[in-house]
Amino acid sequence: MRVSEFRMLAQGPHLQAVNFIESSCGPMVIEVEFEQGVENKRALIRNAQGEVITCRCITQAYDVCTKVGVHRANLIQVIPHDEACMGSYAEYHRESMPLRF
Repeated sequence: MRVSEFRMLAQGPHLQAVNFIESSCGPMVIEVEFEQGVENKRALIRNAQGEVITCRCITQAYDVCTKVGVHRANLIQVIPHDEACMGSYAEYHRESMPLRF
């Protein structure tokens, strides 16, 4: 999902959650959960060139969100050994910290 699409989604009723996903092995990414028709979908925020936007610190993630009008997110920290031990999909959404900015 491009930043321009994120901006339009933030203005409507279909945005469900914004997640800052942080792994100790890599940079933070921003995931958006939204409704599309009757389905719930997830997408990573991408720049104009289609590359996933990565953040070195949470302040950079705040900046991306506040520019489109989003002031709430969840911080999700993924622990690498959990990723290696899980089957096909790590259910990391159970442990998140709500943020307001």
